[in-house]
Amino acid sequence: MRTIAAVLLASAALTACGTSDDVGDGSGDGSGSSGGGGSDAALTVGCNWLFEADAENANFAFPEKNAVYWVAALPDTVADGDHIEIAGTSATARYFSFELYNENGKAESDVNDAGIFGDTAAPAELVPAGHAYTVSIVYSTTQQASGTTLVADPTDISTRAPAHKLLLYRLYLPTGSAAQRASLPLLTYVAANGTRTPFSHSPDTASCRTIVDNARNDIGKAGGSGSSSGSGSGSSGGLELTPAPAKKPPSMQVFKRKSGEFQNLDDHYMDVKTNTGLGTILLVRGRAPAFAGSGQAAQVRYWSVCSDESHSTRVVDCVADQDAKIDADGDYNVVIATATPPAGYAASFNYMAWGPDAFGRPIVRQLLADPSFKQSIDANQDALLPAVAMGAYFPDTAYCTADVFSANLAAGPAAVFDACKKAQGVGVVPDTGG
Repeated sequence: MRTIAAVLLASAALTACGTSDDVGDGSGDGSGSSGGGGSDAALTVGCNWLFEADAENANFAFPEKNAVYWVAALPDTVADGDHIEIAGTSATARYFSFELYNENGKAESDVNDAGIFGDTAAPAELVPAGHAYTVSIVYSTTQQASGTTLVADPTDISTRAPAHKLLLYRLYLPTGSAAQRASLPLLTYVAANGTRTPFSHSPDTASCRTIVDNARNDIGKAGGSGSSSGSGSGSSGGLELTPAPAKKPPSMQVFKRKSGEFQNLDDHYMDVKTNTGLGTILLVRGRAPAFAGSGQAAQVRYWSVCSDESHSTRVVDCVADQDAKIDADGDYNVVIATATPPAGYAASFNYMAWGPDAFGRPIVRQLLADPSFKQSIDANQDALLPAVAMGAYFPDTAYCTADVFSANLAAGPAAVFDACKKAQGVGVVPDTGG
């Protein structure tokens, strides 16, 4: 099975074939991305930040379009008493985190900005930028991760040389130079005797090159598409698709998270499978949670609505909380359509294209909900009736036609939504997994 790591690395490697600047020249940054021979030798220090991935250069596995991901490779095991250090300053971004995975995407541990700075009681609030931090990565089968400690499992060994783990640095809505290489935190291998080896001077250049080359070969064998097919089982968002049919009326479902597959453990999701055979206009409406930096007490750090393709797992577009058009009821109103909606929609609705796949997968995300926000997706992971438990915050959906949309637009988005729900009818389109 092709892993998300393979696609991410191959995307970066293929992009950098003509220029090594995108992923570093391999001589001073420890990334091993320059030309020359590789090696299957196990990593002794690690591979410095190999590349930046986002929805533009790695559009697969339902990425969040407003997020950026930097990827580094670490040894699978280290000598007793050794550890790896991450040192930086809090980013100018809505959110940042570090998550550690094995080669195949199984999450081993994670820390986010709120935990690093001791703000776990109010995780939805912004963490001020510019404050220094140090996070340690220790290798242990018994120690637990904490606010400033990531724990790597030394018994979880890669099946293909060179053995390695992957460290992802995630940033949501970074501003300025926050997501640029020069602003990235420093990675250092610290031996038990105190010897410090920066990843920028790693001796693992050849092995790092092999990690990238292996990924390039993987994506080449898979067709070089940069997207998953079928079940989409390698999802960074933690979404695993099954060939269930698209139904009308549609209903968002809480994604039941499971471990691994490069998911962001701080995100919680709802999604619904759709199909253009059931309607070419889809509406998504729900109460907008207060987000960090909105001037209100934050209920979530961040939320968004995204239009995604079900089979290719590509994101078409996302509406971030700060860009959502909120009506007099406090609700967001999103229209996803195969063509531009009828005239006048822009006053009340955010529009996103459906995408070329007839099967769509709209996704609602909430990141780091405040514990007091009982209507959050996080708080209702096991709710028997999420629509009841979440109340107005439940993201309701409905198919519509251009005629019904236009006829009710003057009465406001709530009237449009109600009319579309009443007129949509019922239907089912089987999904054969194409």
